[in-house]
Amino acid sequence: MASPRSPRGALAAGFAGASVVAAVTLAYASLIEPRLLRERRFRVGVPGLPPALEGLRITHLTDFHVGMSGTHGPTLRRAVAQARAWEPELVALTGDFVHGGRWEPEADLFRGLARAAPTFAVLGNHDLIASPAAADRIAAKLEAQGVRVLRNEHRVVSVRCERDLVVVAVDDPSLDRDDLPAAMVGLPALHDPRRPAILLGHAPEIVDEAPPSRFALTLAGHTHGGQIRISPFSRRTPLDLPMIAGGLDSPYARGTHLVDGNPLYVNAGLGVSGIPLRFLAPPEVAFFTLTGQIDASRDEDDPDRFLIKESNGRRD
Repeated sequence: MASPRSPRGALAAGFAGASVVAAVTLAYASLIEPRLLRERRFRVGVPGLPPALEGLRITHLTDFHVGMSGTHGPTLRRAVAQARAWEPELVALTGDFVHGGRWEPEADLFRGLARAAPTFAVLGNHDLIASPAAADRIAAKLEAQGVRVLRNEHRVVSVRCERDLVVVAVDDPSLDRDDLPAAMVGLPALHDPRRPAILLGHAPEIVDEAPPSRFALTLAGHTHGGQIRISPFSRRTPLDLPMIAGGLDSPYARGTHLVDGNPLYVNAGLGVSGIPLRFLAPPEVAFFTLTGQIDASRDEDDPDRFLIKESNGRRD
């Protein structure tokens, strides 16, 4: 038997230690982190916002992946319950409701939420992947729950004292199904703070197509925050494992960004894709409160100037 102090003994001890660390990490990534639901809260600065819209609440959920092994159904239901408990005035759902392009009964999650607030959705690549007819069935199932599915179009929503909020939404940019010009037909070219516009797209690259400073907020998902993450940065770096979630090649890997004057938030989502693990990218539900104030101490190209963090929220 090799002595623990011999080279062979040290190598064996190191291998055993590494095996234990790998086993613990795998158990955490498969059994614990996918259940650690995080709340993210932001104030969205919209200079010139009418006082009647001050404090307007928007919540964002994405990437449910019902039907994928490793997606934790109770976490999905907790996220929807937390979104409803926050009493939002608008709800945004940005795609990948199911995993393989087939409707799953477990995705019937949104009736209560849609009754509580106007709820708008776009489809993701996994909703569209099977066939156009299958995508239409998924959209119809969501509509039956009261969710308004928008596909390269916009809606004007009356909120608070008949003030208007505009929701602009596109089909999935990652599959080149988006048509933002078509979605904006009939809207003025310039941003009007009296009538804030929210842009919804499954993949965050849609922000690159937006006119400068046009949207008060752009919401997207798709990347799962990296799903298996090593890098601490919101943009992709060589430390990120490529394509774990089918879209980490996006330059907007997670979190807050400011792109040509348009604030963007990339939500880490709720389910899993490809590999049934999450590591340093826990599932999340995001909450946004509109305000007329920005953080003027931040540089003009800093997303924190407009997306002002309130708290990382609790984990359940």
